[in-house]
Amino acid sequence: AAAASLALGARPRGRSELPPSGRAPSKGRAVSQSRAGSPASGPQPLSKEMLLAGTKQQRGGESPEQVLGKMTHLQLQSQRLGPEFGDAMQLVPAASVVYAYENLLTGLAGLQHCKRLTMLYLQNNQLATMSGIEACVNLRLLHLGHNRLTRVEGLQNCRQLEELHVSHQRPDTKDGFERPLDFCPDSIAALAYSLQTLSAAGNRMQDVGHLTMLQQVQSLDLSVNDFARASDLTDVLSNPYLKKVQLHGNPFAAQERKYRTTIVLQTPAVEEIDGRAVLPQERDFVRRLEEQKRKLQVQRRAHLQRKQGLAGSLAGRPPVATMTSAGLGGMGGGMGGGMGGGGADGLKVVGAFGGRDAIATVEASETQDGCCVS
Repeated sequence: AAAASLALGARPRGRSELPPSGRAPSKGRAVSQSRAGSPASGPQPLSKEMLLAGTKQQRGGESPEQVLGKMTHLQLQSQRLGPEFGDAMQLVPAASVVYAYENLLTGLAGLQHCKRLTMLYLQNNQLATMSGIEACVNLRLLHLGHNRLTRVEGLQNCRQLEELHVSHQRPDTKDGFERPLDFCPDSIAALAYSLQTLSAAGNRMQDVGHLTMLQQVQSLDLSVNDFARASDLTDVLSNPYLKKVQLHGNPFAAQERKYRTTIVLQTPAVEEIDGRAVLPQERDFVRRLEEQKRKLQVQRRAHLQRKQGLAGSLAGRPPVATMTSAGLGGMGGGMGGGMGGGGADGLKVVGAFGGRDAIATVEASETQDGCCVS
């Protein structure tokens, strides 16, 4: 219903009315094309008629120019619009939301005329570059999924951007090799304290790179990429604000059966992993289990160190008994319970005892004055 409403030119209610993939129903596409009267072949340049066809605003006695001057929402989706917006955008200086998905756009020239632009929907176009986006200094939401980008850049001036969607880029490649999507470090640094949602699924990414600079991200979609190990994401998942993550479709998701447990441990505030809620009981169980594993590992290391120490001690000083010419006077008890007796001139005994959990070395020496055990 929301998509049909958009196609008919009604004013959208908010950000969530378009699906994350950005794909509109075919019915909406057909209505939009017939409304504008666009032919079914070749890019169509933006015109005054196309702009007016995307609004239901009552004209009254106003001229077309006056109506266009007040328009805030532009319904330009599925119009075969291209190759760029062009100078016609001067007619709509008040535009704050532009729906231009499913077109033939290859460039963004013309957006510099819309200084109030806050939401821009450009998914399912043919964009190979983001040149021109730097003029949109008030952007809060940017949809660029299903284009041909190789690099996310030009966002240094977009310091209010809260949502960035760049999933499933399919750039043109001459050698047939699809390279992973790259992120400009200057752009990511500019978004470090504003960006709250990032969708970058299906982009052949193998490492998080500069994304570790993002400090406020709450929702992160890195699914269907090429991350080999869950540990490759540690730096970005340790963000204390991160609540939702999508990681399915990566190699480690198939190889590491318990990667969900790893994510719960790495992400302190996570509430949802791959669409499944992380309940408090699960978080508590995972943390207690990890603590028990940690304690067991410490005990095993200590046990191995003691065994190695004993082996070295026995190699250097084998357990023997030596006595003076007066002979052995007596020896009472056992190795576990004690050592006693003695001869007139003295006795020295070196021995060892131990169990599964403890190993100790006993050295007893007896003289005329008494017995010392260490």
